[in-house]
Amino acid sequence: MKHRMRAMLGVTAALGVAAAMTMSVAPASLASTAKTGSTSAAFAAKPPYSIVLSNNFLGNDWRPQVEKLAKLTANVPPFKGVVNLRIVNSADTNQAQLGDLNSIIETKPNAILLIPGSTTALDPAIQRACAAGILVFTLSAPVEAPCAINLNQNFYAGNQAMGQWMAKAMKGTGSVFIDQGVPGLGISETIENGFLQGLHQYGPKITVAGKYTGEYAPGPEQQGISSLLVAHPNVGGIMTQGYCTPAFNALKAAGKAAVPTVCYGYNGEMEACATAGHQCAILTNSTGQVQTAMLLALNILEGKQKAPHGGYAQKYWVSYPMYLYVTASPMVHLVTSMAVTSVQVLKKNVNFFPGLPSGLSLPYTLPQYAKYITPQQAAG
Repeated sequence: MKHRMRAMLGVTAALGVAAAMTMSVAPASLASTAKTGSTSAAFAAKPPYSIVLSNNFLGNDWRPQVEKLAKLTANVPPFKGVVNLRIVNSADTNQAQLGDLNSIIETKPNAILLIPGSTTALDPAIQRACAAGILVFTLSAPVEAPCAINLNQNFYAGNQAMGQWMAKAMKGTGSVFIDQGVPGLGISETIENGFLQGLHQYGPKITVAGKYTGEYAPGPEQQGISSLLVAHPNVGGIMTQGYCTPAFNALKAAGKAAVPTVCYGYNGEMEACATAGHQCAILTNSTGQVQTAMLLALNILEGKQKAPHGGYAQKYWVSYPMYLYVTASPMVHLVTSMAVTSVQVLKKNVNFFPGLPSGLSLPYTLPQYAKYITPQQAAG
């Protein structure tokens, strides 16, 4: 978006527990990047509707929570008795997920919710699914296949804000470690590029001391950071695409004090960041997006909303809110895209909750399902 806003860190939004742990978002509408093709294609079907969730990785807290939330949501209104949900977990290779995806297509489900392991490798199967009249949604990581409906937050803008924060927290000097996430995955490159743009915007003299492959998981993150610390013990900041605690642990093991760190919104990470001596910026990536995909699929299958398929010459995106949580110190100003819904200072029992599981991704559900699904259930 071209609109800009100025957000001051150090001002905490007055949010209650329910507001902080749910996403204030209405049912998503479809947005197209082009006007070509028709959006009136009908996906005629009768209930119960078959929906398959395809996932290729269970090595962090977010993926199992997505699956748990999908199962819970399938058993509450308006899905209960109307939707049959099946989950297929593939081995962590593109070939394995592609093979499983082809097998899923043979069962002719009404919709596929896909957490892809590659931006392009699954495109042929996705196109076959679309041609067979199957709705295909991607979660978190978009694909190139133009018939897919990509659910995604603006990771570039969110990480641009975290890069801005890092530059100001480091006072524009020093060096950083950069997490490259999962090599070859487009969303990992988007996260890295957005962060570097924001970092260099306010810290043009800050250098990249080294890059590592964190794989969105604590073990690889800590190993990668520890390896880089051997040659670069005086690093001034650490960027991760997953967790903050691996950075803290690696620094502590090396006999170093904590440095400004960025990560994603797991409850335990937010609690760790709020501990004295830590400086963090944390971006949300809510599991509630699976509910958005399920609701959108149901609306299309029931004829309440038109499906975005026509000439396969356009990309469709469904966005959802994202929040940036920061420690009270350092207090800096950010100029962020309007894609960042709000900036909030970490505060116990307001936007993180010591009594809840550390791996809980916040916000954990869409607000309309909060009366049916508790955070304890969502965390599994």
